[in-house]
Amino acid sequence: MGVKLLEETGYLFEPLDGTIGTGEAKIARFVTDELSATLGGGMVKMENCKFPWTVRYDEILYVTEGEIIIESNGERMVGKEGDSFFIEKGTPIIYEALSRGTFLFSLYPANWKKH
Repeated sequence: MGVKLLEETGYLFEPLDGTIGTGEAKIARFVTDELSATLGGGMVKMENCKFPWTVRYDEILYVTEGEIIIESNGERMVGKEGDSFFIEKGTPIIYEALSRGTFLFSLYPANWKKH
């Protein structure tokens, strides 16, 4: 395959189940195990909500818009546009956006649900 262009018009945003708050979170998974046997990735748009999760893979996030807060073990870290987070596999966290925030994510392995 070499290189594949993933055009924004092809992103399918779906509601992220399990969010808490008055707003919503939507996720577009555009690098799946159908595209890569090792890497996964996509984008999340959040507004006025939280999302608790225990990460089941190594993950890196890059904040593209607004602010994203990640809480882990009682510590709250605020990522602003241009900032990144690394989250180790097995870490319980809460993703949060007090207003609007968007981030790109990349994770390994792509097929974590099968492990």
